[in-house]
Amino acid sequence: MPNFAAAATPDAQADAELKLTESVLDYARHAQSGRMHWSQVSGDIQYPEHYPDPAEVLINVSTARNAGAALESYNPPHKLYKELRAKLAELRGKTDVAAKIADGDTLRFIKPTKKNPNPTVMDDARVPALRTKLGVTENATDTHYDATVAAAVRKFQSANDLKATGVLDNRTVAALNGPRNDHKIDIIRVNMERWRWLPRDLGAPALGDAYVILNIPDYTLQLMHNGATAWKTRVVVGKPGKHATPLLTETMKFITVNPTWNVPPSIIYNEYLPALQQDPTVLERMGLKLQRNPDGTIRISQPPGEANALGRIRFNFPNKFLVYQHDTPDKNLFAKTERAYSHGCMRVQNPDQYAATLLSIALPKDNYTPEKIRSMYGRNEVNITFPTPIPVNITYQTAFVDDGGKLEFRKDIYGRDATMIKLLKEGGRRNLETVVAHSQPNYVKPTGNINIPGDSYADRSSGPNFFQMLFGGGGRAEVEPEPRGRRRYR
Repeated sequence: MPNFAAAATPDAQADAELKLTESVLDYARHAQSGRMHWSQVSGDIQYPEHYPDPAEVLINVSTARNAGAALESYNPPHKLYKELRAKLAELRGKTDVAAKIADGDTLRFIKPTKKNPNPTVMDDARVPALRTKLGVTENATDTHYDATVAAAVRKFQSANDLKATGVLDNRTVAALNGPRNDHKIDIIRVNMERWRWLPRDLGAPALGDAYVILNIPDYTLQLMHNGATAWKTRVVVGKPGKHATPLLTETMKFITVNPTWNVPPSIIYNEYLPALQQDPTVLERMGLKLQRNPDGTIRISQPPGEANALGRIRFNFPNKFLVYQHDTPDKNLFAKTERAYSHGCMRVQNPDQYAATLLSIALPKDNYTPEKIRSMYGRNEVNITFPTPIPVNITYQTAFVDDGGKLEFRKDIYGRDATMIKLLKEGGRRNLETVVAHSQPNYVKPTGNINIPGDSYADRSSGPNFFQMLFGGGGRAEVEPEPRGRRRYR
């Protein structure tokens, strides 16, 4: 806020007014679209731009009865965002008061077996303090390291980049005793930032605001309808690294029953051709067909069937990363706590129920049920098109408030939190050159004079100009497709 009282001259008052205007516009922009652009975090993120119009911001704030409420309206309206903000306020208003856990013997819970149906449960005086620290209210004074305590320890370890064993060792004790509030505050802040990237309207109004939201670190997918969860399931997501599942918002336009899997070039050349050199029968044994295209490239595909890598159903929402959701023959992976095993696509547990629930919203008169979906299983592809597409939002929520009002944390499997915390703390110290170089991998620092395209360029291009691409407004910058070898398919 500029000091208007010290502005004694008209020039000083005008300067203060301009500084205040700049602050108001910055606040509205940061609140609505984020303090950083998603391209600064990773090339695997693409959300629709929704910058506030500067003129509309100034009119809104200057004519509002309550300027604070007007500025507040630029923050995300989503319930989960507001719940996170309330938890942030709680954490900023208190310090860790739970007693520190003393070092001691390693504690573990031994599961009953047929040979040992009643194993000895370890007893330790530190367990009540451990229950308090982890929020375990059941048997608060019990000194036994039982299954409930072990599960809470495992959950804490998973959310704090520790091996989720459920065993209380000295490393876990040190993490429990660390300055957790500061770290939790940082995690909540970056998750609130990611909510600002998402569209303000997540769903399709014509379908009762129906939408799909998938949380990568939680390995869950929810189908929302009329403000409530219509269906929820477990998912398998992409492996960390080059196979990470991208963050995006698109619309599901159709589903395919009995899909054919066309193996992507990256898997063909990096995995299957080397395997074929070692074992010429490997593709045949896997039920794969190899063909040579007219241009000399190789095509490998897998026909529909229960052994198909995509399973029996594929859920299609066209996007630049060429990822989708689908069934899988590897059902055993859904039993694991951490489920990052795919090449980028999202594998869905119980896809017949997912398809039936989607179709009950998109085509309510057609009476689709899981049984009806399963009756369509066979050898021929069947596409079912949605008259009104259903939005799909792929998110990355390592902190969220559950249905019971409890603040939950999940492991930062792709390192997104660490990157964003660093960017937030750097703040304005990052110069424009660094920002552009980070968000545009092919960017080269100019060595001579820079010629900004003028009107003649604008006449030849239907897209935004240089400054619009950097700062928003005037249309959305087109994004070049990702190099073919880096796209994810399964």
